[in-house]
Amino acid sequence: MTALLAAGPNLGRGGAAAWLAGLSARGKGAVIAIEVVVLLVLWQLVVGVFGWISPVFLPPPLAIAQGFGEIVANGSLAANAGVSVQAWLTGFVLAVVVGIPVGLLMGASLPVDRVIGPIAWTIYATPSIAYQPLAKAWFGFGIGPVIFLVTISAIFPILLNVAAGMRTTNPSIIRAARVYGAGRMRLYRSVYLPSTVPFLFAGLRQAVVLATIGMVVAELAGSSSGMGALIIRASNTYQTDQAFAAIAVVVLWSVGMTQVVTAIERGVAPWTKKGKR
Repeated sequence: MTALLAAGPNLGRGGAAAWLAGLSARGKGAVIAIEVVVLLVLWQLVVGVFGWISPVFLPPPLAIAQGFGEIVANGSLAANAGVSVQAWLTGFVLAVVVGIPVGLLMGASLPVDRVIGPIAWTIYATPSIAYQPLAKAWFGFGIGPVIFLVTISAIFPILLNVAAGMRTTNPSIIRAARVYGAGRMRLYRSVYLPSTVPFLFAGLRQAVVLATIGMVVAELAGSSSGMGALIIRASNTYQTDQAFAAIAVVVLWSVGMTQVVTAIERGVAPWTKKGKR
């Protein structure tokens, strides 16, 4: 905090944006924490103290905290979160296992890209909620439709980013590797794959968010369990404090998994922009 405050006066040359960019990770964390606290205090004052907004529609933070305690105490959070985590992890792993090899093939082969690319972009451009009725028809009720929507939501950011990474590999590096006698396999291992890694992790971060959206969409519409089902039940009974608490848990899961992906990138690919931070 001392370093953060000490850096504060140096705003003249680049403004607040330059000052924020120059902060350490701890300083940026402190700024974010201050912003969150200020937002929560204002929210509590507007809804909980002054009553300018009905708490039925937007419960104040203290009420949401109480609602969180209630869903923890009655066991509904643990039961529904367990189902959602299982569906999310299964669908996300399937997306990774299928998306990475297909993306590599698309990036390496123009004919494969011309066949799969238009199909992939068409499905990716379709909102995941449009597949929800089909998922029920194909997989019935239960966890099957949720896994399907998580997979279909997560696979295309991974696949398309990997393909883009393969295609945008620096040609001069490829030529240099060939000059030094690198064969096809050596080119893939030493040139194409390292060049594709930043695109892969960018796709994984996008896939984390979209997979979470797909999971909630699937559970909101007709599922008897999961975080989406918990949210819709609480909303239908006007227990909006519990609904907001469940939404907060979903948001924390999405943000947390995004940070996990970033941490993995820093470990396995320190040469990328994220890995250097």
